[in-house]
Amino acid sequence: MVSSRLASLAFLVSVTVVNAVSNGHCTETILPLSIIANNTEIKLSAPRSQMEVSDLVTRISSLTSNLTSEIVGGPRANNATYRIWTQLCVPTKPDASKTVELAVHGAGFDHSYWNFGGDGSKYNYVEAVLKAGHSILIYDRLGTGKSDKPDGITEVQSPTEIEIAAQLVKYLRGSPKGNQFSRVIGIGHSFGSATLLGLVSKYGDVLDATILTGFAVAGGINYISYPAIGWTIASVQNPKRFGALPSSYVVSEGVSNSQHFFFHYGGYETAILNAAEAMKSTATLGELFVQLGAPALSYTKPVFVVTGDKDFAVCTGNCYQKFNGVNIVEATKQVFPAVAADKFSTWIPATTGHATNLHLSAPETYGKIQEWIGKL
Repeated sequence: MVSSRLASLAFLVSVTVVNAVSNGHCTETILPLSIIANNTEIKLSAPRSQMEVSDLVTRISSLTSNLTSEIVGGPRANNATYRIWTQLCVPTKPDASKTVELAVHGAGFDHSYWNFGGDGSKYNYVEAVLKAGHSILIYDRLGTGKSDKPDGITEVQSPTEIEIAAQLVKYLRGSPKGNQFSRVIGIGHSFGSATLLGLVSKYGDVLDATILTGFAVAGGINYISYPAIGWTIASVQNPKRFGALPSSYVVSEGVSNSQHFFFHYGGYETAILNAAEAMKSTATLGELFVQLGAPALSYTKPVFVVTGDKDFAVCTGNCYQKFNGVNIVEATKQVFPAVAADKFSTWIPATTGHATNLHLSAPETYGKIQEWIGKL
């Protein structure tokens, strides 16, 4: 059961749209979620120019950087209600376990990371889930897509994203739209994986299983990789799409930067890289400068870590390099000390960069994930 420490959930909903998809149907809903989060004080004001952002990136990516100690302060309470866009997809033929997956996207994307390419696309993870007989809830994290976009320094931080994810777990446990789920499995990508780690670190066995993609605890999201993505004030980079956002919201500078950070050359289609660039979403300075990685000391459920062998963001391009005698992906076990060895597994898809779902290896990766879930 979800811990009683979870804040109360406002079950009022609005803007509901139902769409038929292959092997199921999807319901779009905007949920008002009330949270209480222990954010962090960041001693920054909204940047006045791109030069300020570039300087911050340069300073934090320095090998001798002490920027975080300079700008990160004490706790800052965030008590708020946010409107979060969600899409719950339910299969035509559900599995016997009544499984639902909660999918949390990373920085630089929105919910479309999980249904990339739409109907019939080999990159569409939602279709793979429905085909396996599972339901899936995808959503736009706070600050992205159709969800609310509050202050990008004081509000959109990891602790707030963790509490939103916790409320969504509670929502799924409460039989939304008449669907009764017996098993809630979390799957994240990159920052979304870090969010799930933060969730089970705080709330223990709130999930029945956890899948972390584009993730390796030994590396985390390396600050030294920040210059590659070229964090740029979103309203400056694309005024048409992001012109209404404050300067605390940032995006990758251009398609070559997206390639550097998210893709491995030779492992993707050019059209997919260009589509990802056209559809890219934002991150916030609050997310970039407040990163959480506390061990999940009381979490005991199964864990599956799936990270590409050439992931630059978390492995500096080589996930087989050793850390404490094992490769970087396997080393993630250290933050799950209560998970039995036979409940911890990894998969390292070949010729694959940070955006796991957008590489040619995606169909094989989806198969491995669903195979792993099927054995639980």
